[in-house]
Amino acid sequence: MKFDFETWIKDNHHIWKAFEEQALLIYQRGHRHYSARTIVEFLRHHSALAEIDSEWKINDHITPHLARRFMKDYPHMNGFFELRSMK
Repeated sequence: MKFDFETWIKDNHHIWKAFEEQALLIYQRGHRHYSARTIVEFLRHHSALAEIDSEWKINDHITPHLARRFMKDYPHMNGFFELRSMK
């Protein structure tokens, strides 16, 4: 079964907004390259955010999808996250 990010992001918009907010804050502080995984780990450990209908607080498998969406939504920040090919 293929993961449906569009459904996930609709159900977990609160996680997307927190990720987006942190990435923008980091960029505004002068970083031009950063780790999406670090942002997700920060959110997992320093917030009460949790996925809807999931056993996970924030599943780390969502990280590449968040990074790709962020750079799609903010094309001027292309390259902010390093991307690898997805299986």
